[in-house]
Parts: sequence; structure tokens; C-alpha cells
Amino acid sequence: MKRAKVAVIGAGPGGCVAALTLQKLGHDVEVFEKGRFPRYRVGESFLPGTLSILHRLGLQERIDAAGFVPKPSATFLWGQDQAPWTFSFATPKSAPWVFDHAIQVKREEFDQLLVDEVRERGIVVHEGAAVTDVDISAADRVALTLRQDEATRSVVADFVIDAGGSGSPLARQLKVRRYDEFYRNFAVWSYFKCRDPFEGDLRGTTYSITFEDGWVWMIPQKGDVYSVGLVVDRSKSAEVKELGPERFYRETLAKAPRAAAILGAAEMIDEVRIVHDWSYDSEHFSAGRYFLVGDAACFTDPLFSQGVHLATQSAVCAASAIDRITHAEDELDAVHAWYNRSYRETYEQYHEFLASFYTFASFTEPESEFWLKRRISESDDERLNRKKWFDRLVAGDARHPDASVAGFHDRAATMIAIGRHQRKELTDEFADQELNGARVRWIGDLTKRLNRITRLAWTGEEVLLKPYFKVDPLSFRLESKKVLANEDGLDMIKYPLEERHREIFQLVAKENVGYKNLIKQLNDAGMQESSSQIVIRLMEAGLLTGYDKDDRRVFIQDRLRFDGVGTEYEV
Repeated sequence: MKRAKVAVIGAGPGGCVAALTLQKLGHDVEVFEKGRFPRYRVGESFLPGTLSILHRLGLQERIDAAGFVPKPSATFLWGQDQAPWTFSFATPKSAPWVFDHAIQVKREEFDQLLVDEVRERGIVVHEGAAVTDVDISAADRVALTLRQDEATRSVVADFVIDAGGSGSPLARQLKVRRYDEFYRNFAVWSYFKCRDPFEGDLRGTTYSITFEDGWVWMIPQKGDVYSVGLVVDRSKSAEVKELGPERFYRETLAKAPRAAAILGAAEMIDEVRIVHDWSYDSEHFSAGRYFLVGDAACFTDPLFSQGVHLATQSAVCAASAIDRITHAEDELDAVHAWYNRSYRETYEQYHEFLASFYTFASFTEPESEFWLKRRISESDDERLNRKKWFDRLVAGDARHPDASVAGFHDRAATMIAIGRHQRKELTDEFADQELNGARVRWIGDLTKRLNRITRLAWTGEEVLLKPYFKVDPLSFRLESKKVLANEDGLDMIKYPLEERHREIFQLVAKENVGYKNLIKQLNDAGMQESSSQIVIRLMEAGLLTGYDKDDRRVFIQDRLRFDGVGTEYEV
């Protein structure tokens, strides 16, 4: 079996997961980290999908022993005078690697844990090794220039993965970074000695709390410590310079009474830190012999704690892509096309999700510079002109009735309604099960709408199977699959399908087939667990349209989605 030699830049979660995945796939790896461990990092709140990846890489015992705070959910006090709502991670354990919780960590401890594991498995990690140049001019190799211990040396490898974070040397060298004008925020944060005030189903939850000037994150960590951050508009930079970071932080935090109520008389125990220019993407994420992962490639906003998950998911994908290219060099272009598309769509899912929730809050908070800037209310918002989700929103596509600003706001409102608490204030009386009624009503309404469909229409003339790739959830190998598409380039990539499934949808394209009949045929073809989701995804992709017995269009609201939660992780 062919082995590739891979240089990984950065020993954070993305770099370590890339190294462990490459080793699992049989390749040789070296990691180059410019800092020395333990070192401080922000990004302390995780998603269940990250735990899933780490579990499948064999780190579960080590993580459990570390005693990190379990995170059952994310709770939002989102909008003035709005009842709290909770995004619960509760989900059926359909596989040993599906998680109904995440963790809250101290990154210096967590990152050290990962580096220790990488080294114990025989992978060399060079600390204090700053990559100053990456030569990608050759078609069959890369060359890194390193500065370590005041000396300069070169390393040659078959591939390079840049997981070097926002300071990525390769992204800077390639000049591919594009800053996001919509999320022109910055963060100011510190730490408080504060016992978690709840013992029930809110214990360990992350809080996101809106106020006039922005929003607050509150993340409980072990040792009765809370990470408390302010996300405010870039225009506040002048005020920081005038007042100084600590005074600005304290005075601005005092404007968020619901955060202050959780903290009570808690003592601030650390310095105030600031980060600017955090929202960006790249013109492309991979090409030739290099891959950008995690913050080296893109970052949106910390509202849904997706930073580490994007890093670990992209790290697995980059490692899987290198493995595929190593064994099938003629597929290099196709593999890069897959990596760039899948990563960008994951990034855009988060971008859209966050924009919807910012828009929702902007209508409930008092008018302020922060919230007015984050309200999507015009169809020509040039800040979003690179985003495919925004293009769909303003196109007025008849297949998507919620492709409008009003519909966009309603999609966030629907999700918030499902998680809405029964009490106006935070209380330990909250139990996750009290959300079941709203969940059942939402599922019931969706099911009624689907069952009303007596005729499904396929968009276009042809039902095609087109090649695509998927990462196997256990081996982490990149496998060649097929997905449904039409002759105009529309496709649905979430669920790989086969010829027997294509024939079912070919029948839909030629004859009158209703929803119930279609579900039965898919179930008979072995898709019992995902048949309804396949139909919904095809409708969201614009490939299927439903009509009732009176031949009126049945509208199914597009869901706001993102990877890392539920039972169906992208990796």
C-alpha cells in the first residue's frame, strides 16, 4: 500500500486530528507547531460531532479521564423580553459514535491532551517550529522552510495540511483570505470564579445573551470558572482605546443585566483579552498538494460554538482526501473539487444559520448600531454578495417560498419556538422534556404537509446519478459514491444513492407518484431509516416539488441546518 509523507502545520485540534487520521489511514506524518505547550487558546465550547470524531480516533478514555464539563445544550436569552430557548443536543444513540452532549474545556489542557496522544502514538511533533515559507511550485511535493531554535531548515513532503489557525502561513502566502463585511465584530473576554447556578438540565449549558451593544457568551468550565465574552461591533474599537480594555469590558458587561444576574457577585480572575478580524473565508481551500483546514481556511462567528468542529471535520476530510489522491492520482482534481465544495457548503450553512439568528434578534432588541447592521432587510446587501445562500434568498425562486427576507426571519423563529422555555426567566425547573410538546407539534405539522402530497414533480427531464465522494464514518477512507442530480446541475449530496433508487425517482418524473407511495418504495429499497429525509432534502435542493389533491403546491419550509449535531454528522 502506498504511503504519503505529510507535513502538518499547527498542533491544535485541527492539526492533531489530521495527524491521527493520516496515521489511521497508513501514512507518515510530522507536525510543526510554532508555539510551545501548554499555550492559551479561546474556543472552549464544543459540539457533539467533535466528540464523535475524537471517539472514533480512540480518545474517549483520555477525554473522560480529564473531567471536562459535559455540555447538554446551548441556551439563548436571545432578544429583549423573549423567554429563554434551548438548543438541546438530545438525540437517539443510533451508533456508539453518536453523542447527545458535548464538552466545555480549558483549551490549554485539552490541546495538551491531544498533543500528548499524538506523540504517544509515535507521531513526531516539533514545538517552537515556525513555518516561514511553503513552496508548492512542484507538482509532486511541497517544501517547508522552518525556523526553530534560531536555525533555519527545510522539510520536503508529499503533501501539506495547514492547520495553523488564523495566522496560517500558507493562507497568508497565497493571499486567498477574504474578510467578511457582515460579521464585522470583535470579542473582549475574561474569566470569573463562578459556580454553575443550575443543577438540572441546564447544568453545563452555554449561554448566548443579547443586549443593546451585541451579545455575551458564558461558558462554564471545571473548577467553577466561567468564560465570559462580549461580541460587539468594530466601531467600538475607539471606545476600547479611550477607556482601556478592562474598563470597557466591565462597563459594557454591565449593560447586559441577564448575564450579570447569572454571574452575581462573581470575581473576575484573569486579564481581559481582545481578538479582531475573525470572520473570513478563502477563495479556495485546497489545490495541488496543499489543504487548508479549520481557522486557516475560514471562520464565521462563535455564536454556535462551531470553530473546533469545523477544524476537526475539515482535518478528517483533508486527511481522507490525501489518502484518496495517494492511491488514485488521476482523481486529484475531482478530490479537490469535492473538498472545496463540501467545506464551503459546511461553512455557508453556519454563515446562513448565524445570519438568520442575528436578523431575528435585530427585530427584538432596541435599535442600535450593532443590531441594525446585522439585520438582513434588503435584497442588494453587498456584504453578502459572495454567499450562495444569500443568492437563493433574493432570487425569488418559486420552488422556495421562504426565499425572502420575511421567510428567512421565520426560519429562525420556527427553530426558536421549538426550544422555547415555558417560563420567562431562567430557572432550575426547566427540563429538556418540556420541549417535547413543541417538537411533536413541529414534526406532526411537517408530516401532515408531506402526507398531503398526492403528486411529486421532478425538476427537469432526467434523473441522473453523478459521482461524488463520502468519508466512511469508521475507516475514514474517502469512497466513491453516487448522488441524485438532473441535467441542469441540481443535485442532492447528503445521501448517496444507487441505481435502484434512481429508477424509483425516474418513475416519479414520468408518472403521478404521491409522498406515501414514494416513501413505501424507498423503504422497500432498503432506505427505511432515511426515506423521509431523502425526500425533504430533494425538495430543499429544488429537485422535487409536491402538490396536493387539488394540484396546489405544498410548501415545506427549508430547515436551518449545520453539521455537528443530531444523528447524521457530515463526517
